[in-house]
Amino acid sequence: MKKNLILMACLAFAFNTVNLAADAPRLEAGKTREILDAMQGKPAPELALKEWMNSKSLDLKALKGKIVVLDFWATWCGPCLRAVPHTNDMMKKYAKDGVVIIGVCNRSGAEKMAATVKEHDIQYAVAVDDGTNAAYHVKSFPDYYVIDRKGILRWADVANSDVEKAVEILLKEQPAKKKKKK
Repeated sequence: MKKNLILMACLAFAFNTVNLAADAPRLEAGKTREILDAMQGKPAPELALKEWMNSKSLDLKALKGKIVVLDFWATWCGPCLRAVPHTNDMMKKYAKDGVVIIGVCNRSGAEKMAATVKEHDIQYAVAVDDGTNAAYHVKSFPDYYVIDRKGILRWADVANSDVEKAVEILLKEQPAKKKKKK
């Protein structure tokens, strides 16, 4: 009887653990995973960006209350450029829900950013990295980081195929209620 209870408890734990993991987006593995895991659940580092296109200059303080997707990319990165149509579609689909996508262009090749934005019809905000890659420990491209409405870095280096899943999870969470002034 005791063995059956222990077995049932173990199965229940395993089942619930699998379900919890299934509700989160997949994250990329890599040498910096431990550092990225430690960053998650904490306030997102401020953005250090310049030469904005498709938007005025944005900062995370002004974006509180919105879900922010940082798309770390490079003008010379084939997978980054192939992802542009899907990222444009996500921007259109979720903008009304308060989702903001910011393309953080790597400094290497940034002199081609304007031409690349035009050639590939990038419609979301983009800017050149001026310290953001280092603050977020970005080591590859494309990389996606998702920040919740409170400005907390929820997921660092989300698997490319699960970015939309991350956005959907955060959209299901209730936005923080604004305090009434007395």
